[in-house]
Amino acid sequence: MKLTEEDIWYFRHTGFHRVRETLSDDLLDRLNEVTSRQVAEMLEPIVWEDKEDHRPESVRRLSKILDREAVYLEAGTQPFILEALEGVLGPNIELLTNKHNHIMVRPAGSYPVPWHSGEEPWEPTLITALIYLEESTVENGCIRIVPGSHHRPFSHARRPGGDWYEADQYRRAVPVPMPRGGVLLFNDCCYHGSDVNRSTESRRSMTLGYRAHDSHDVLKDDPEKVIVRGERVYTGHPHPFPNPPRSA
Repeated sequence: MKLTEEDIWYFRHTGFHRVRETLSDDLLDRLNEVTSRQVAEMLEPIVWEDKEDHRPESVRRLSKILDREAVYLEAGTQPFILEALEGVLGPNIELLTNKHNHIMVRPAGSYPVPWHSGEEPWEPTLITALIYLEESTVENGCIRIVPGSHHRPFSHARRPGGDWYEADQYRRAVPVPMPRGGVLLFNDCCYHGSDVNRSTESRRSMTLGYRAHDSHDVLKDDPEKVIVRGERVYTGHPHPFPNPPRSA
């Protein structure tokens, strides 16, 4: 379903949007089956909860998922996701392979994701999609977003550091719980982070990054970007320039 004008207005002002549709049970089952196998076999590249403890129970993140199994790209190119993205990125959309492109496994007891802004306000808009393979709740450390922080006119470190609970971002953020199969879109320039997983289970979610194809970019075969909707076109100043109409 495409975003309504009201959806787009709220997205541009708050910086995030919960997509109405969810992934099918069949697709979720396949995603979880593949992910469980990747975790059990500890297939690199992996980010660990503890650098000294390399066990399946310590897998925090599976990186480079688009190179692992085709089912991850299938999930990231679901028509309802691309239709929602088109409302803020336009008709020509690229999926990045060198930004995000991972699964957060977040096992029980997983430590927080520090407060950060993925992009600077002046950079081209990058939309992060979180695709939830399992339910995300306050208890298991759902994402928290600082609404409207992508509009900030002031200078602030992208990674402010410090204590997670004492940070200004903590008191300004809102928790965004999501159902299994849900999709959350947000402007990656918004400050965001996630709390400790206090449950006894993992909290799996895919993290993918999307941008509008730059119409002034003459490099149309960028291997780090996958065109997933529309086409790569150049709409800048054409050359040679067309001849002006002659007067009668």
